[in-house]
Amino acid sequence: MRHLAIIVLTLHISACSDPVENAQQAMLERLGGYSELEFGDITVFGGGAVCGEYRNTDSFGRGGRFAPFIVWGDFTLARPSSADVAFFCTEEPEAVLRNDHGIGPIADQQAQLQHIRRDLRALESAIEQYRAQNFRLVPVEQGLAALLEVSSIPEQSEDAAVSAYLEELPLDPWGKPYGYRPIGLGGGVAQQFDIFTLGADGTEGGVGENADIRLKHLRYLDYLLGN
Repeated sequence: MRHLAIIVLTLHISACSDPVENAQQAMLERLGGYSELEFGDITVFGGGAVCGEYRNTDSFGRGGRFAPFIVWGDFTLARPSSADVAFFCTEEPEAVLRNDHGIGPIADQQAQLQHIRRDLRALESAIEQYRAQNFRLVPVEQGLAALLEVSSIPEQSEDAAVSAYLEELPLDPWGKPYGYRPIGLGGGVAQQFDIFTLGADGTEGGVGENADIRLKHLRYLDYLLGN
């Protein structure tokens, strides 16, 4: 791949309206500690995503291989997956969502997708709060029902209200509970998790209303549906 390289020499780049310079600044902040980055093949797409390549360089301008990056608004990926690159780095992200993930068309499922998007964000926030207070993920044997329990961790303030992580568990647009599973990363330790709906048919796979929509799809829905 041909690289049109730009050398950035400082972490202090003033904010401007140029999306390329803003993306470079976001990458420098994301990779804080590196004073020099070399950028190449940067493209701004119609949906607002800025895609390109970067590598760390030393004082002699030497660096390793270029790696892809994606910047969109406050969202910065220094090591995007191939699925992220396929979705964000195109002028037709909705077609990618449909063809690669079975989700959409957006116009036909706007209300359902907004519903799922809101629920996934609320559940993710509650699970992260649970993890912060209990130093572990929600146990798989309890599932999302654990979020309805009052925290067993003493409140830092006597005036702090004691409450559950969620008052009730949301249901997907078809009235079904969301699925949850921890994701183990070696040694049986679960450091990540997935939240999902299996769509209208309640079974894995499918397209359109029957498509599985998971936490990893939340960034794609945010990109297409906006605020």
